[in-house]
Formats: sequence, structure tokens, C-alpha cells
Amino acid sequence: MRKALLFAPMLMLLLTACGGGEEKDPAAELQAQYAAVESAVMEADITCHYEDEVRTYTLLCDYTPAKSTVTVLSPTNLAGISATVADGTLSLSYEDISLDAGGYSAAAISPVAALPKLMTAAASGYVTERSEETLGERPCLRLACDLPDDEGTLYTTWYDQQTLLPLRSEISSDGTMVFEIAWTRFELTAKDSGTAAQPDGQTDGQAETEMDWTEADEAAAYAAAEE
Repeated sequence: MRKALLFAPMLMLLLTACGGGEEKDPAAELQAQYAAVESAVMEADITCHYEDEVRTYTLLCDYTPAKSTVTVLSPTNLAGISATVADGTLSLSYEDISLDAGGYSAAAISPVAALPKLMTAAASGYVTERSEETLGERPCLRLACDLPDDEGTLYTTWYDQQTLLPLRSEISSDGTMVFEIAWTRFELTAKDSGTAAQPDGQTDGQAETEMDWTEADEAAAYAAAEE
């Protein structure tokens, strides 16, 4: 069994009434959880829709809110190329060679920036659309967000209602879909705010929230979303 570092163990409470009969806002609660993320390791297949062709990449992202490193896993001819995303700039590196790629945005067709930007949108984006939908066999909360520095760009993600894992995302620019993202791995470390109980009933402002989750559970969630 592998431990995946997830959110608070009673995740379904985010989607139902709790505490003195007060109705919680699922979108606000989800964003609060993502805002508490200290670091994450993510993997996803990204399909890029260019004007005259479609390309697909598999990317591995080592994420923190301040700086992320993204490595290309496939296609084979690009495997090993990595990029550092920080403060709106992008640096590419391969075999000890580093190149400053300047600024980035979804409109600039930069797939390596997609996963960090989706995390930013999950934590602090302005929610413009929300709905409950089923992806495969998984009930999902769908949120579409925009960011103040990305005018005309919309970040949409389907989150599994039970685990809050991202299953699928889309990034569109000026109404045209640029990226389709199929998440295949998501492990995180989150700092507790000090108000939610830990699994042992304690409240520790610096404690990590852990939840036992087998590889079979994770595979089932993503497999169901792809059906």
C-alpha cells in the first residue's frame, strides 16, 4: 500500500451541510484546501490543440506555489527536457543546458506551464462556472476559473467529489480550447490551517494530512474518468 498525501479525511463533508446546519460552499472549501498545498507531485497527459495539428505530451510536475519543475516524459524524442516555472517566467533545460524562454501564458501555447497554472487556478482563481457532473463513473465538481494576469484564459477542472483529486482539465483562450489534460497521478503535502482535526483528532498547524489510499483506488478513479 502506498500513502498518497491528500486532503482532510472526511472529504464528503465539503459537499454537504455541516456544522450547526450551515451550508458549506463546495467551491470555496475546495479552493481553501488547494490553497493549503505546500508541495505536490503530478503527472498528466496533455493534448495541445494547435491551429494545424494536435500534439500530446506526458508531463511530470514537481510543484510548489513559488516554483515548479516540469519534465517531459513523452514523446521519446523530447523525454528529459525540463522547465522551471516561477514568477511568470519559463526556463528550459536539457543535459545541463539552460535557456530562458521568457514569459508564458496559455495563449502562447506553453504546455509545460499548464499544470502549475491549473494549481494556481484551483487555489486562488475566480470561479466563473460551477456544476456537478459525472465523469466516467465518478461524480465530480466542475469548476471553471480565471486568473487576473491571464485575460481571456479559462481554467476548467473536474474534481472527484469523494477525494477532490483532479481527474480532467481544460484550458481555453478567448473561447477556444488550447489544452486538454488527463491527470494520471497526484500526490501532495498540505499544511493544516489549525482549525481542522487531524486523523488522530489533534489540531496541529504544521501537520501533514495523510490518508491511506491504495494504488488500486487511484487507478480506479482515473480509469473510471477515462471511460
